[in-house]
Amino acid sequence: MISAPSRLHFGLFSVGGAGALQFGGSGLMIKSPQTVITATQATAFAASGPGHQACHRAIENWFKTMRISLAQTLGIEQLADLPVKLQIESLPPRHSGFGSGTQLALSSVVSVIRLLELPLPSPVELVTAVGRGKRSGIGSHGFFQGGFLIDRGKLPEDPLAPLDFHTDFPEPWSIVTVIHRAAVGLSGDLETNAFADLAKTTQSQRDEMLEIVRSKIMPGVVLSDYDTFADGVYEFGLRSGMMFAGIQNGAYNGPQIESLVNQIRNFGVNAVGQSSWGPCVFAITRDDSDARQLADFLQSEHGDECEIEITKADNQGAKTLIHPPARVR
Repeated sequence: MISAPSRLHFGLFSVGGAGALQFGGSGLMIKSPQTVITATQATAFAASGPGHQACHRAIENWFKTMRISLAQTLGIEQLADLPVKLQIESLPPRHSGFGSGTQLALSSVVSVIRLLELPLPSPVELVTAVGRGKRSGIGSHGFFQGGFLIDRGKLPEDPLAPLDFHTDFPEPWSIVTVIHRAAVGLSGDLETNAFADLAKTTQSQRDEMLEIVRSKIMPGVVLSDYDTFADGVYEFGLRSGMMFAGIQNGAYNGPQIESLVNQIRNFGVNAVGQSSWGPCVFAITRDDSDARQLADFLQSEHGDECEIEITKADNQGAKTLIHPPARVR
């Protein structure tokens, strides 16, 4: 059984640059919601549970890269002969800002690799094999190591954005996630087309985004300086969101999201933002007590229209919860 954390994306450094270094950004892995997959031996490959179609696509992509090796070592000539059944036990809400597609794809393939006792490829090889990491590398790197991460951005020829910085996130800080049921994120062709239509970020704008991370977000995490971190996260998310204003009609994905962000700041929690395209709004608090007070307030104001959860940072990454049975030889 594989359990993987979810990803919060604080924002990107830049967009829209053909041939230039683009995307990049910072983010955090969180303990809940989780992607959990159980792999068992079977007579033929099968996948079931929420998101099973995406799971099947990930295995199919991986199988294409492994076809010759699997034929030589296990005598498996086609995907249908893969002697594995995958059961998706739990999955974060899709297209909500949790990076569920990457976590599902990587969890699916790692489950198969562990069950069949195959060598585990490098992170870059594995991410490339399942077709992820085309823009941000936060969720891909975070799957393997958890924590707070900064990715540099990528050139068109890079299979995965290099990781510039990684560290554990302060344990006392808690995270409140809020999903407004009336809002939706972007994915698939809609997301691809949206990125294609974005205006190019200037070098000056990119440098300003980098400076916020270097002077506020990163030292705030390293030194457990909440106030510095909170100011940086909000400013970074707001500026990054304005890169998408032509699509979102503002810095956030719709009026409901913008209203939630403003309410949370007025409540006294400044470390707030939208994860990726949303609709997930995250608020990072100093401790569990502050998180509970904020969650109770949001529940009283929006309990009928929002899903509200309290969680913590995940500083480990994906975990094998139960050692798989040895392959029958």
